[in-house]
Amino acid sequence: MSLMEDDERLITGSAILSYHTCALQAWLTLRRFMPEQENPFLIVGRFIHKNSYQEKGEKEIELPGAKIDIIWKEGAVTIVGEIKKSSRSFQGAKLQLLFYLKLLSERSVKAVGRIMVPLEKKTLDIAWDEQNRYELDAVIDRLRKLADSEAPAPEWKSVCSKCGFSDFCWS
Repeated sequence: MSLMEDDERLITGSAILSYHTCALQAWLTLRRFMPEQENPFLIVGRFIHKNSYQEKGEKEIELPGAKIDIIWKEGAVTIVGEIKKSSRSFQGAKLQLLFYLKLLSERSVKAVGRIMVPLEKKTLDIAWDEQNRYELDAVIDRLRKLADSEAPAPEWKSVCSKCGFSDFCWS
């Protein structure tokens, strides 16, 4: 099934990343709510994204439901990069990056993914393989069910204090 069914049910990379952290955050993201843009953690993330890997390739490539941080070629290989401020988000970033690889694959572009954490000087390469396809498809199925449901109840987690939606959940 294609990821681009209609705008109202469009799964996005942001929703996939959010889902790994919090179902309510993903639910809000699926409904096109925006987190508080003046959240200091979001500001730092935007700064790191803007000022890292400027020489590497083309930044902010947009596809329906996706904004790829950076893309470049290494020889014959297309690399899709996802820039993160911390390695703590590797699992969510992996799913987000797999989503981008799926979108590109649907357009006959073969690519590999790379999560990049400039402040920690860490990278993690991600392959578009059968196991990762299965993992991503399971998350997409759960997101589609979430999109058709009522808002889940907020559940306090340590990341809530840094979340751009915290006022929505806890005020």
